[in-house]
Amino acid sequence: MPVLLETLDQKIATTLSDWNLYTTLIAISIVAFLAYPIVYPSEPDTHPLLLARQASAAPVRNKNESAVYRSPEIPHGYPLKSGLNVKQPDEPRWKSGKDGDLRDIWREVLRGGRVGTDGKEVPQGSIMSVFGKEKVEEHDLAQLSKQINVLGKFWKESSQGKVAIYLPNNIEYLVTIFGECLAV
Repeated sequence: MPVLLETLDQKIATTLSDWNLYTTLIAISIVAFLAYPIVYPSEPDTHPLLLARQASAAPVRNKNESAVYRSPEIPHGYPLKSGLNVKQPDEPRWKSGKDGDLRDIWREVLRGGRVGTDGKEVPQGSIMSVFGKEKVEEHDLAQLSKQINVLGKFWKESSQGKVAIYLPNNIEYLVTIFGECLAV
């Protein structure tokens, strides 16, 4: 082992003793040649295959910038969609829906079990809490609706319009958010 290390040390010393200005310039040019594509990439921000069916590129773009991508449902030059586009179950598919709010989202969760416009049954939503790796608790939607309605009615009748809550990732947080929306 010592002989191998001495031989390696001798070869490194020989290489560095022969180092001069030309060797430095060659080493810098090789490093710059390898680093330039990494520092200044010329690829677009998003790969075209990823956007093939979910967006369409704008026909005009700025130099050295990616094009603006939009949904293929709304071509360039038309205003973007706003709202939730909520429709009643018996309305035709081509009719535009209303903007909607959280109340419409909760109604859609509760509306399951009906037949949709395409003839398939729409499953009813379910809300579950996951505690750790093993415990999963499914919540009753009727009970949650009662709690939401009680909170909404309380806030609607009370003079206090402010709510402060810190319950992230909790079912009570969800009930509070929907209850506050019903109070408006």
